[in-house]
Amino acid sequence: MSTMKLLRLIPLLALGAVAAPACSLPPPPGFGNPDAAVAGLTCTLSPDAGAPNIDSSVIATGDVENVIPVTAACPTTATTNNHTVIDPYTQGYDYADPAIVKQVNATMASISVSDEILQLQGMPYLDGGGKNYRSIQRSQDTTTIRGFRYRDASRGMNLGEDMDGSLPNASGMKVGGQYVGYSTSFPVSMARGAAFDLDLEAAVGEAIGDEMQAAQQTLLLAPCMNLLRHPFWGRAQETYGEDPYHIGRLASAMVVGIQQHIAADAKHYMGYDVETDRQTNDSDMDEQTLREIYGRHFRMVVQDSGVASVMASYNEVNGTKSAENGHNLTDVLRQDFGFKGFILSDWWAMPGYDNIPDATTLKTHAQLALNAGLEVELPWGLYYGQLENLFNTKNIKKQQLDAAAQDVLYEKYRFNSASLKGSVGLKAPVTVYNNGRITCNYTHVGLAKKAAVESMVLLKNQGGVLPISPSVKSIAVVGATVPYLTNAFNDQVNFATDVRGGDLGSSRVYPDPAKSAGPYQGICIAAGGTWDPNAHTCGGGPITVTTATNTAGGDLTPVMAAAANADFVVVMAGLTPQDEGEQYTGAADRSFGATAGDALELDAKQTGAFAGIQDKLISQVAATGKPMVVVLEGGSVINVPWLDQVPALVMAWYPGMRGGEALGDLLIGEVNGVSYNFAGKLPFTWGTLDQYGDTFDGQSGQTQFDYFVGYRYFDQFAKTPVFPFGAGLSYTTFELSNLQLGCSNLGQGGVLPVVVNVKNTGTVAGDEIVMVFVSFPNTQARRAKKELKGFARVSLAAGEAKQVTINVRVSDLDYFDTTDSTPGAGKGNWIVESGPMTIMVGDGSTNFSPDMTKTINVNGYTVPEPVQQ
Repeated sequence: MSTMKLLRLIPLLALGAVAAPACSLPPPPGFGNPDAAVAGLTCTLSPDAGAPNIDSSVIATGDVENVIPVTAACPTTATTNNHTVIDPYTQGYDYADPAIVKQVNATMASISVSDEILQLQGMPYLDGGGKNYRSIQRSQDTTTIRGFRYRDASRGMNLGEDMDGSLPNASGMKVGGQYVGYSTSFPVSMARGAAFDLDLEAAVGEAIGDEMQAAQQTLLLAPCMNLLRHPFWGRAQETYGEDPYHIGRLASAMVVGIQQHIAADAKHYMGYDVETDRQTNDSDMDEQTLREIYGRHFRMVVQDSGVASVMASYNEVNGTKSAENGHNLTDVLRQDFGFKGFILSDWWAMPGYDNIPDATTLKTHAQLALNAGLEVELPWGLYYGQLENLFNTKNIKKQQLDAAAQDVLYEKYRFNSASLKGSVGLKAPVTVYNNGRITCNYTHVGLAKKAAVESMVLLKNQGGVLPISPSVKSIAVVGATVPYLTNAFNDQVNFATDVRGGDLGSSRVYPDPAKSAGPYQGICIAAGGTWDPNAHTCGGGPITVTTATNTAGGDLTPVMAAAANADFVVVMAGLTPQDEGEQYTGAADRSFGATAGDALELDAKQTGAFAGIQDKLISQVAATGKPMVVVLEGGSVINVPWLDQVPALVMAWYPGMRGGEALGDLLIGEVNGVSYNFAGKLPFTWGTLDQYGDTFDGQSGQTQFDYFVGYRYFDQFAKTPVFPFGAGLSYTTFELSNLQLGCSNLGQGGVLPVVVNVKNTGTVAGDEIVMVFVSFPNTQARRAKKELKGFARVSLAAGEAKQVTINVRVSDLDYFDTTDSTPGAGKGNWIVESGPMTIMVGDGSTNFSPDMTKTINVNGYTVPEPVQQ
């Protein structure tokens, strides 16, 4: 067995069984058992079921050692194809498994050209004389090979789109007496980015992959891993943050989880960070910016996790449409990054979909895309329906078709999704797909709550107003009810009561209402109350919990009355599906359609009575002087003009189906003898609009993408944000001490052990997130003043201390040098720079103490190109 094949087994072994006896799946307390109503359904937990059991960090749980052995040369790990493995999320991948290659070769020996081409496209463009919108989430079957069944996305499985052309009603209506379209709704990716927990992200990926497999779906269109270069971006909630390393690590962990079951897809490649007019936007950037800032995380997910597929985005990059961009798809993704899976287009991402061209134009663009490296056109076969004609007229070669079809077939066989008969995927799922909905998913529902608890960020807690004091006898959970209008929905959000899952675009997820909890319900249960699911009211318990919102005309009198009668006020506020989301929903970027002077404001797209209603509500409650907290729900930066008036602020993101329960537990602090504590940290820099400058366009058709983004930008131009990258408070305090480096010289293939003691110096349990930044004081290249290169989440009881080792790979320290004319992939070479490197360890991106800073020598080299198979 080769080294790399052995490495491929790591996640399969480590992600295996969580020992548990076979048992019935119990519903969470206070929520009943909705699955019991499904006729003939028995949910059981098999002994090998459960979330991945991985600990990616190296933590000594016994006595804290004060001295570690220090070597002159940093240790190296087993490498294959210049790839360094440090944990299950950097496993790499053998793209030439002999057993799979044998299956592919056998199929290719007999497959017809027509069936090869069917591997490279979605469904037919026309269906019964009209455009085929009924089957856009699948590819065609041949007589012997199953087409892929695609489904979005990173916050859960979207069953609101068509299911093999049947178009179930997924808005909570009933079909044949059963609800349809329900699956587990996790917090959005940006929330999980704030958790900084690789193990959590792998577990979420595995859970969604499990539900995909249960529903016989074979390719999950996740992770979304575009960079948040500006908080205006409408799809901010779908990515993890602003830092390429952070995104790359979390995306790799999610892929490892997903691919325990079915194939994953890294999207959207690349430079897709403006939503308005996304089909025609041109993201202009120099080559170093392209590779390091907008490409590095894709390079990581390819090399670290062995992702099965990559999605070409809508936009142009440097004047060329992504689906036809040979430089990005072939020179960079395949030759430089070493990708060996298959490349598919985003839905309708080929040129001209808004104005279907003639046959000659279709053929021209089909040939351009295939030559560039695009292998699958979706959702239709509009362009690639011309491939057989192009082959017959010798405009494309058989070798091109063969190479593309082989890449697709390899991934089908790799994930047991090629056969027309039987089940798909790699292992038996825990969940059950029943009449349009996922059932038996209580382990996943519990994971959704855990993700929400880990993700929420406490940004202000003046005077220790949180957790809510035991002396409080009444809580008012209030918030505005704000209307929104999208292309498909004319509805409203009651921020105090509604379950928030994010925008209503392609990644929307519909959870079972009977298994879900909004803020009012979650706080009711956490406070010891009894929730009435029919009346939607809270009764009983030691604390009275009430709710109120404005009238239909926007009058806030009911809110103020509830606040006046409460000892403590929880103000829920945030963004609607009109404020941010995908362009096709009518939302697009925050600036698109904004009527307020600052598009980062709450209700920036509202007019009339609802313009500014949430800021007004918060200010009026704050003026009462009552103990209170403001809880925000959204995907990126929100203006907080009332920050000085309120004692506490929480960023809850879009927290998914159990976000209300997680919020209630965190605000109360101890529920049923279990301690809950905030630990999330901001995965982006929270500034004000004037601080970002003219860095966001979105409507001129051309946007300059700069090298310095996020905290790099704020550092470079000496700007002080409202909250820095990594901001986040806790109910306890932590101390970092005794920074030690395991070696003094870091060279090719090397791994630097960064060791630090972490102690909980407070009186309650909590998690701390430790971050490792590096800087290059003598650099001759364009580099940021500091760069994140490692992190770990550590759980500590009150008074407990642990020693944590965070491994920093030399392969993550390189930059792309465009001045070196040595022949290589593209227009330069990856260089690890020689000289001193400063290591800075802290609990965020600012205020590193002198004793948490050390220097190591790096022995530089030119990174070899990946081996081309």
